[in-house]
Amino acid sequence: MWFAKFLVNILFWLQAFAGPVILFGLIALAVNTSERMAVILLIIGGVVGIFVAEYIRRKIGLDVFFGRIYGPNDMDKRKS
Repeated sequence: MWFAKFLVNILFWLQAFAGPVILFGLIALAVNTSERMAVILLIIGGVVGIFVAEYIRRKIGLDVFFGRIYGPNDMDKRKS
């Protein structure tokens, strides 16, 4: 049981980490930079991704954070 929770937390952490990396990678593609600048932007995205994922893990909790994102939205029930 502990292994499943550990695996889910790793997947959530990687998902939080991947957001900034993908964002900086898309910026590198959009600006049409050289390979060296693209690698630098990806490294910056990786560092930012580590900080974001660790902030979410320590302050909010990965399962709570993604549960709020993927969970049912109470505002939909109130509008109808």
